[in-house]
Amino acid sequence: MRNSLTFLTRTPVVAALLVALGVAAEFASGSTVQIWSFLLVNVLLAQSINVLTGVAGQISLGHAGFLGIGAYGSALLMKNLGLPLPLALVAGAVMGGAGGWLLSFAAGRVREFYLAMMTLGFGMIFYEVVREWTSLTGGVVGLSGVPSPSLRTLMLFGWRIDPVAYFQITLAVVAGVVWLLRNFITSPYGRAFFAIHVSEVAAGSIGVPRAATKRNAYTLSAALAGLAGGFYAHLVGYLGPETFGLHRSVEALVMAVVGGLGTLTGPVLGAIVFTYLPEKLQVFAEYQFMVYGLILLLSFVLLPRGLAGLLLPRPRFSKDVEALPPPPPVPYTATGTGPLLSAEGVSISFLGLRALDNASVTLGAGEILGLVGPNGSGKSTLVNIISGIYRPGDGVVRFDDGTLTGLPDHAVARRGVLRTFQDPRLVPSFTVRENVLLGGHRLYQQNPLAAALNLPGALREDAEMLGRAEAILAMAGLSHLADTPVRDLPYGDQRMTELSRVILANPRLVMLDEPAAGLSEGELHKLGGLIRHLKAQGVGVILIEHHMDFLNELVDRVVVLDSGKVIYQGGMAGMYRDPAVVAAYLGTETHPGESVHA
Repeated sequence: MRNSLTFLTRTPVVAALLVALGVAAEFASGSTVQIWSFLLVNVLLAQSINVLTGVAGQISLGHAGFLGIGAYGSALLMKNLGLPLPLALVAGAVMGGAGGWLLSFAAGRVREFYLAMMTLGFGMIFYEVVREWTSLTGGVVGLSGVPSPSLRTLMLFGWRIDPVAYFQITLAVVAGVVWLLRNFITSPYGRAFFAIHVSEVAAGSIGVPRAATKRNAYTLSAALAGLAGGFYAHLVGYLGPETFGLHRSVEALVMAVVGGLGTLTGPVLGAIVFTYLPEKLQVFAEYQFMVYGLILLLSFVLLPRGLAGLLLPRPRFSKDVEALPPPPPVPYTATGTGPLLSAEGVSISFLGLRALDNASVTLGAGEILGLVGPNGSGKSTLVNIISGIYRPGDGVVRFDDGTLTGLPDHAVARRGVLRTFQDPRLVPSFTVRENVLLGGHRLYQQNPLAAALNLPGALREDAEMLGRAEAILAMAGLSHLADTPVRDLPYGDQRMTELSRVILANPRLVMLDEPAAGLSEGELHKLGGLIRHLKAQGVGVILIEHHMDFLNELVDRVVVLDSGKVIYQGGMAGMYRDPAVVAAYLGTETHPGESVHA
């Protein structure tokens, strides 16, 4: 059921468990309370790596560096400057976040293996700095005398904090952080993280700025690690460089992976396991990396979705709000005096090969333009230029009353120019509804803070967007599949989901790259209905397609490309009789109503 939540995200249940845990600490032994406090630190650390790797898809092997920044920053500010505990913890989180923000600029330039090596290098550099900066960190001797409840030196507003009170404070903060994370991940900003994870190109096509989104993910993740470091520093009262070595980064990653990446409950489960497991495996301390490696291998093979995927229902990635009825659609009208779209003299080369050669195309509002030609003729290249993925070597692309040339893909999408791809690029773990909601990214007005706090304005906007999504799903015949994960859908329904996502974005211009490929007759009929709906709303449509019968029933004009050049513009009937088109593409004279398979 759509409104069902997993057991661990039901607020009354969670609140009762937290209160019970806080009360139980009053009666537990000192060692038990301390291990519980370590568990909470690990929850924050595992959540930090989960945000970056599990949600945003950015690998990190240097998270111990962010943990150390927060730990040393909070400890030094409180020990040397007398900063109160709350401000010291906030400062540790801010310093960790600042470190993540700076690292994101370099991390954004590399991927996969190189990204892992770069973050590993960051962690190693931090470790060496801590070892060598003796005057500040104490070097290999360590930093002692950090205000701590175990040393009975930690004060808060004149009150001495004992280990139980410190655990209760940590519990309240961690619970609040996880609540904020839940709200954030189910907001458009959290869904944008997942979109970047799956396909940066597809994310850009719906208005998600890839560089800024990854920067935000690094900043948020590092801030969480910094906060965990601050709590750790005051928990133990002593900091040494060995605490922030490679093993700590690996441990954080293993906790998130084994618990279940991409979920909120997974890192909690992983933190529980790996807080208690080392205590039981002291005999294997010298083989820690081997043990962690074996656990990872077994997890990937036996529990690909982690403990959360095994024990708990699938999490949701949209707010639990009631949909509001959508307003009636208002057809678009062009604000400029010329055509809606004008690509003039566009040329581009790849390694000396002329992919487009002085190609010019125009499109009016509410017009459907067929873009056809043999494979390799430049059709997708032209769409990539219009959508901002490629920058042309020559020529200009004008849209309504402005210019698209030189704009990045997410900026083009925010102008209302959207597209689909030859293969549907959706988030497999999302349901149909959640994938469609991704299309509204460019329309949201709420800011990340309002989304995380679930402010009334943000919730109302979510409800309005959900209502629009429900209406579009009904129009596309997908309502009965709204709660089905996309990875479980047949190809045709994935196609319709991708187009529904584009429709939700309130496009001005839509470019569809071979949308009819692989569809049945019934699916083609539904696809044609959605395209006619776009036309009725004044949306311009560019349709790359080889299915001539499908084009015959839809397009107002057709443009034929061959070897990067426009060889024909006009009606479908004229295309069938044009000698250049027959020679380059059709292969034989074909008349309307006959199929052409290219």
